[in-house]
Amino acid sequence: AASVAAAACLAVVIFPCMSAGFLGLRAKAKLYPVSSERLAGTGGALQRQSRGGETVKAYIPVPAQSLDQPAWVQAVDGITSALGYPYRFFVLGRITLQVLNDIKASPVLKSKSGGASPLSGSKSGAAATFRAMLPAYIRAHVKFRTLPEDYRKLLNTSLTLVLKSILAKEPFPFEPYHKAVRGPDMDYYQWGNDFFRPMVKYRSSRVDGIENVKEIEKLLANGENVMLIANHQTEADPQVLSILLGLEGHEGLAEQTVFVAGHKVTTDPLAVPFSMGRNLLTIFSKKYLDTFEGDELEVKNARNRATVSEVSRLFKEGGHCFWVAPSGGRDRRSKESGIFEPAKFDESSVGLFHLLAQKAAKGGGPKTHFFPLAMWTHRLVPPPEGQKAQVGEGRSAARAPVGIHFGSEINPEEAGGRKKFPKVIEAAVWDQYSELDKVLSIRS
Repeated sequence: AASVAAAACLAVVIFPCMSAGFLGLRAKAKLYPVSSERLAGTGGALQRQSRGGETVKAYIPVPAQSLDQPAWVQAVDGITSALGYPYRFFVLGRITLQVLNDIKASPVLKSKSGGASPLSGSKSGAAATFRAMLPAYIRAHVKFRTLPEDYRKLLNTSLTLVLKSILAKEPFPFEPYHKAVRGPDMDYYQWGNDFFRPMVKYRSSRVDGIENVKEIEKLLANGENVMLIANHQTEADPQVLSILLGLEGHEGLAEQTVFVAGHKVTTDPLAVPFSMGRNLLTIFSKKYLDTFEGDELEVKNARNRATVSEVSRLFKEGGHCFWVAPSGGRDRRSKESGIFEPAKFDESSVGLFHLLAQKAAKGGGPKTHFFPLAMWTHRLVPPPEGQKAQVGEGRSAARAPVGIHFGSEINPEEAGGRKKFPKVIEAAVWDQYSELDKVLSIRS
């Protein structure tokens, strides 16, 4: 025991004297210029461009910086990162305790407590769920090599936002069409991306179909609409889309995308802050409507009708990109194969969006184009077992590879119209997902 204590003390004394490079830390926060680096298996270079096409500087995560470097450089980088891991873990662990103590003493808790614990009942459960994520989340930042001062700021912001959401007397009032909260005091979109950024294993991740992303951007620039018909695997899918497209120089597409979201992400206290940072069309999925009855069911149906009206308005307005998962929920592990597979699409859901697009076009509005999108993200904040998720479900924060594949446009009329189109685009998503699964299952 004495030798272990002595070794720990020695590490505390020696590690701070070593160079940042040896410890696997970035010497200082800086912007990395446009480069030709690539994600493993990606379809395009990691270029940074603004929506206007002007080249700009942007941060490239440390794990992605060495992708185009010789194997021996990558090996050395891995070794120095491993050697510096204990010290980085010690530093970030100490910061975590400091931030937690500061939060406990903050006015946010004191003003709510009134002498008693404000975290009781379901609020206590949500707080415990987030607290259980912290050890894995710290490790993710250690491996990501987040600078201590950056980690402190992000953790403090994250804990404050989540705590405010948990303690709120009334949930945030999401409208049928919710626009991302980008200020003035808080940019929820950027914070959500930053929260999940260290949890991505960049060297094993994958982006395919960049040529189709460019086609989508052209259509949107011309004032036409795009509908991304996708499978859905984790609550972090919108952030994954932003992070991976950002590495390819196309984050603007994810930033403007309107996500069709179920009620859980707008009512679960842990999900609400992340949802506030995205453009959303909020609905109650058919999968969950049977849990309501009487007047409450009518309220939910009325909300869905209001959302459909917003979809029609946006279709007529033009220049919008939508993301929808016709399965009505997240994918689950197959009972037969034991692996995650895209959940079956609700054909009536695909048909509804096709019909709304047709009506908008016939009424003089712009055309809506349909593209299949496969998402392999289930190892990042995986969903619970079972088909129906509950508000307050448990979460994990393990690092994981992720992948997305944008397929070619599918014309509903050429695919056989409303009756055949849903099956055709579902099959396209399945095919794209299968290709991702073959590569990413091996890499991870």
